[in-house]
Amino acid sequence: MYKHILVAVDDSPTSTRTIGEAVALAKGSNAELTIVHAVDEALFSHFTRTTLGSRDAVQSALIKEGQAVLDGAVAIAQAAGATPKAQLLTSEHLSTSEQIVHAVKDLHADLLVVGSHGRRGVQRIFLGSVAERLLRKVTISAMIVRGIDA
Repeated sequence: MYKHILVAVDDSPTSTRTIGEAVALAKGSNAELTIVHAVDEALFSHFTRTTLGSRDAVQSALIKEGQAVLDGAVAIAQAAGATPKAQLLTSEHLSTSEQIVHAVKDLHADLLVVGSHGRRGVQRIFLGSVAERLLRKVTISAMIVRGIDA
């Protein structure tokens, strides 16, 4: 069925469910499983020369936090009996969704699994939806796991 499943995670409770679904699919189809977390560094384009020191500290903290999110996701998948690969995605020039789209292509995934927080109304307008943007941009099959708050 699927040969390589890529699951994109964040630090939300929905990601735990998303990992569980991806692990079940990977086991059921004997597929390779890769977990990714994209660090949103786009805000760095707004830093000026006078704030470069702060920029480096913030960037380092974001990467450290992102690695912790990724490590936690891998531990959840391993506890469920999977042996996933993991990749931390970072870019100052690409949005979170663009980073994930590039990972899908670079890793030759044939299924993308992501969670949805189910935001509606004004919250969705202001926050946007990474899952929605991914559905529009990827050229492979995608599975959206609805969150508890959805």
